[in-house]
Amino acid sequence: MNVPSWLTRALMSVALASTPALPSGAAPAGALPASNFDHDVAPSADFYRFAVGGWLAKNTIPPDRSSWSTFDELEQRNERRVRAIVTSHALLTAASGSQERKIGGFYASCMDTVAIERAGIGALRPALKRIDALRSRAQLAGIIEHGDATGSAGQEQAPALAFGSEQDPRDATRVIAGLSQAGLTLPTRDYYTANDARSKAIRAVLGTAMRRIFTLLGDTPSGATEETNDTLAFEQTLALASKTPDALRDPFANYHPMSLAALQRLTPNFDWHTYFAQAGLGAAGTAKIDVGQPAFFTALDRLAAGAPLAQWKSYLRWHAVVAGTEGLPKAYRDARFGLARALYGYAAPPPRARTCTNFTGNALGFAVGKLYVARYFSAAARARARAEIALIKASLRSDIGHIAWMGPQTRAAALAKLAKLSTAKVGYPDRWRSYAALSVSRSNFLGDVLNAQGFEFARDVAKIGKPLDRSEWGLTPQTVNAYYDPSMNEVVIPAGILETPFFDEHADDAVNFGGIGAVIGHEMTHGFDDEGSDYDGNGNLHRIVTPRDAARFHARVACVINQLDAYTSSVALRLNGKLDAGEATADIGGTTLAYRALETSLAGKHPGTIGGFSPQQRYFLSWAQVWRTKQRPQAERAQVLGDPHPPARYRVNGTLSDEDNFVRAFNVKPGSAMWKPPGSRCQIW
Repeated sequence: MNVPSWLTRALMSVALASTPALPSGAAPAGALPASNFDHDVAPSADFYRFAVGGWLAKNTIPPDRSSWSTFDELEQRNERRVRAIVTSHALLTAASGSQERKIGGFYASCMDTVAIERAGIGALRPALKRIDALRSRAQLAGIIEHGDATGSAGQEQAPALAFGSEQDPRDATRVIAGLSQAGLTLPTRDYYTANDARSKAIRAVLGTAMRRIFTLLGDTPSGATEETNDTLAFEQTLALASKTPDALRDPFANYHPMSLAALQRLTPNFDWHTYFAQAGLGAAGTAKIDVGQPAFFTALDRLAAGAPLAQWKSYLRWHAVVAGTEGLPKAYRDARFGLARALYGYAAPPPRARTCTNFTGNALGFAVGKLYVARYFSAAARARARAEIALIKASLRSDIGHIAWMGPQTRAAALAKLAKLSTAKVGYPDRWRSYAALSVSRSNFLGDVLNAQGFEFARDVAKIGKPLDRSEWGLTPQTVNAYYDPSMNEVVIPAGILETPFFDEHADDAVNFGGIGAVIGHEMTHGFDDEGSDYDGNGNLHRIVTPRDAARFHARVACVINQLDAYTSSVALRLNGKLDAGEATADIGGTTLAYRALETSLAGKHPGTIGGFSPQQRYFLSWAQVWRTKQRPQAERAQVLGDPHPPARYRVNGTLSDEDNFVRAFNVKPGSAMWKPPGSRCQIW
């Protein structure tokens, strides 16, 4: 067999990738490397700089990334591992039709850039022909549904709207249809509405990317400019009708269930019957539809009635192409990269092998995850993580039992909810997803991407109208992340994050509780914060706090909001306290609960110091290591504008300045920068 050169090189590195070297600056198992510290800075002056200043000095942001952080280090390590898996199956050695064969074939088709250049936009031509054939507003629903089903492949929002299954907030045992705002190329509405120089520059770069792609599709220069102006104006209208990120945090304000008939009355100019029929939904699936943001859909309905069809065509053509650029020739990819560089500051596009590894991991995520877990995740690690989670849950139970802002009724409801909080999803699912219905060609990458998107869309839509499957995971096992889902009342900790420096089965308790333990505590407290407390223990949208206790809680959160509002990012933007308060409050809760769990684990033990630091000090040093981060200015700007997580240095210094235990551990004195008088510390848990 004639083996492509890219595959020959990849196979030569499989053995090394199977046991990859640690990325630059990563800690060896369980350690807190002294080289990460900056001893020229006192812990009480700037704990973030003290704990990770050495790491910041010796690390640079790779050209193909917008940031370099603990998460990026671990993601890079896991990408190498996944690449070893997918590359090992890229030769035709696995059985025909097997998941391993599909994994290898998907990766191979992505890596074959010669074939991608030769194929051009062939796989997109059916969609573009449908758009070009648009002659009547009655056709819009069918064309948009087709874009929903095959247009994004995990890369972009679907054109005009987002549709999929969702757990019914009022009946957590059922799955219903959900509609929500979408359709923008830029991350949030603020990029379209702000009039500062930076926002205007980004919109100008977006226009340049649009003109280039419309030209590649065959437009004349004047035609490309006209289509660009039409598309920008269309997205501007959608942006003005969209809610801000902080407004999307209120689950009650974003839940509007209605029948198909009511939806059709709300938006009479959009043919929902055709849309849902084409998506494969019958009467049972459309009996109850959650329209998250009705005002957005009335604005979309006005566009369906009044926007010129030529403008609709331009908008739909843009989204059909931009969503699939990684499967298109280099000229299209270069046009799209110009926008990514403006938004996030990338100096270079990612290596093709990284792109293809991630695409394969998205398209066949749980098939790859099964192989990942078998090779890289031990039963002992899973058992120790579960034991740690149990201690943190017990810490939260004790906290709820005496916390000052909860009255008796709220306390009883919170304890009942905590008793139902599931922590069983650790590492990987016990039942694996099947990809038997997914077709992979091995020779047509864009076609494979569209097939994967259609497969996932069909899998998702098939859940609507059915009982909820509580065994389903929202993240693949190899993902470096964790989450709390209020509608499921569960904490999910994939194997991908159960690695150094977050977790090491051989490390001391202080390091593990300060790393993954505080992350787990963070996720658990989300079940009882301003959003999570809107759901009961079964996952129903039913507020578990009394109005009086909610007011007490919000009075404490106001302290966090004010603290965040006083911070200025390195790009001279003030933080948005209302946007970031939920995550910052969870950080305070997570570090508090995990510290108490550490104290429980140390009861009766006297481990002494390691590297000159007590267990209590190592706990807080480990928390700081989790958030070591370097960001390009564009990436930090994007975070401040749309991400509900504060920048890393404030997740460390802001959180720990509110921690009595930190003050004691490092003997922080009045007058130092990390000191806050006890009465002014933000204390939630």
